[in-house]
Amino acid sequence: MKRFLLSLSLIALPSSLLIAQSSPDADPNFYIYLCFGQSNMEGNAQAESVDQTNIDKRFQMLATCNFSSPSRTTGKWYKATPPIVSPDGKLGPSDYFGRTMVAALPANVKVGVVAVAMGGSPIEMFDKDKYKQKMKDNPNEWWVTLANRHYGGNPYGRLIDMGKEAQKVGIIKGILLHQGCSNNGDPNWPNMVKKIYNDMLTDLGLSADSVPLFAGETLRQENGGSCYAHNTQVNRLPQVIPTAHVISSAGCPGNGQDPWHFSAKGYRIVGKRYAYSALKVMGRETRVDPEYAMVSTLKNFFTPTGFDTEYKYKMDGKTRDMQLWGTFADKHRELLTDETTFSSEDFTITSKGKLTASEEKYGIVTAQYTDFMGTEHNIPIHVLVYTAAIKDIVSDAANTRIYTLDGRRIDKTVGDLPPGIYICNGKKMIVKP
Repeated sequence: MKRFLLSLSLIALPSSLLIAQSSPDADPNFYIYLCFGQSNMEGNAQAESVDQTNIDKRFQMLATCNFSSPSRTTGKWYKATPPIVSPDGKLGPSDYFGRTMVAALPANVKVGVVAVAMGGSPIEMFDKDKYKQKMKDNPNEWWVTLANRHYGGNPYGRLIDMGKEAQKVGIIKGILLHQGCSNNGDPNWPNMVKKIYNDMLTDLGLSADSVPLFAGETLRQENGGSCYAHNTQVNRLPQVIPTAHVISSAGCPGNGQDPWHFSAKGYRIVGKRYAYSALKVMGRETRVDPEYAMVSTLKNFFTPTGFDTEYKYKMDGKTRDMQLWGTFADKHRELLTDETTFSSEDFTITSKGKLTASEEKYGIVTAQYTDFMGTEHNIPIHVLVYTAAIKDIVSDAANTRIYTLDGRRIDKTVGDLPPGIYICNGKKMIVKP
């Protein structure tokens, strides 16, 4: 009788509770993120030398298909070197998402990504109730070829199967999505994403409260994007899915070759933004401190045609350097900086004003600063100007150009200079006694 009552109680439980969740042996410090979408999630930029080095072994990938070069087997874990998603993919947002996460998290935490994506894929390919018909209606599409080649003709099923494998060793902490060009502007897209997200949660026994969705914007119009209109739908997601977060693509450059894909730099930026959003949800927000950024001037180097200024800024407790270049207006005392943009891997500054040089005094330029979350800030740049004789400087094409700090050209070689401080080819030089 007891056995019969137990069976009835199990039948009455919600189906999601009957699905195997993370194993009791899973490492609670191994954070897993599922990634899916089309070509931008698959990765479309050729990895550069900087992308192949200094990858922390704490950042892992679960192969969701077989690779030949490098050799990888479906269902096995590997150090996350690009390409991460598939043999047809390249550098993408998951690369710098994982790198940024492990850099910001404690040393005992590992991060793993489980990614399934196909170039050109419509969102319906991840709907377990629609993908078969979608493939039947479009047998000659490239994304159908990729689905068959890498994922046994069922991309959603492969992602769920690999998600269950991942739950044996770690804890799923979030889901990353980048898709939209194939459904550009479709007002039904947010609800289609909602269904897929809910299916994933159910099939993996997850809770939306602990597994948020992070969805990235498409390439913006000002950066060469043709599917920028879809960002309206991406930004509707939090209204439809309360646990959804939008990843801005503001300032992320395109590849200059097509109107859909980011450059390697663009993927680095958007990948970091995914990480910053995930960290913020955890209460581990990482950002540039706008109160400190750009307020400390190291040097101002005046050259015949402009200036080269080095600044300090602070991010996550570390002080870093940045340079600003500008040009003189008609060789006079006014320094035009309103068209100057300078950046690092952490943020981009675009100045919004003019700076008038004044001997040994500070000038201020109001600058617009866009952080990696896509949030814009207006901050002052304090610039210490060393010279008032800018109007007397003229351009010179000589290979070696030596000037005093007040802009006077010196017709001597470096070895013949008396002790002092000089500007040589635009760089500060100190000649000691």
